[in-house]
Amino acid sequence: MLNYATLQRLIGIALLREGPQNLPASQNLMFVLALATAAINYPGIVLYTPDAQPLLQLGLLLGFNAAFVYIALALRNLRPRFVQSMSALFGTDALISAVALPVLFLLGPPVAGEAGAGSGVAAIAFLLLLVWNIAVVNHILRQALDVSRFIGLLITLGYIFGASVFVFMVTGA
Repeated sequence: MLNYATLQRLIGIALLREGPQNLPASQNLMFVLALATAAINYPGIVLYTPDAQPLLQLGLLLGFNAAFVYIALALRNLRPRFVQSMSALFGTDALISAVALPVLFLLGPPVAGEAGAGSGVAAIAFLLLLVWNIAVVNHILRQALDVSRFIGLLITLGYIFGASVFVFMVTGA
């Protein structure tokens, strides 16, 4: 399942050196990585949306992301790539989120009427992590869907921002 070699491959994907095709096509691995990303993202959701139901938000995010990728792969007639693609997306999200979590705690939750409680350095670090996340998701989706960089970027933005809009529409948070 999740062993040292798989972790090394996930790091390689996060560093844009490997692709989702380098991961094992294991549903068990995909589910473990989905749980890992949910567990790592849980504290950030609790911190930034305390009135929302974090488990509902996580379930909606994971479901949206899986449905989005499945439909995109099906439209390209590439459904067999689903498990590896989702494993790459969930695994790299867990890695990037683990790096981002301390930055989120440094920033602190938004306070009404204030620009933000966190430091400028933490804000810049968070912005860089956001850009890195977009680059990694683009790298994975572009390879999984076998599309150009431009089309891959459009799909990536739809994937990332679509998930946020979907969760907001359903939960209001």
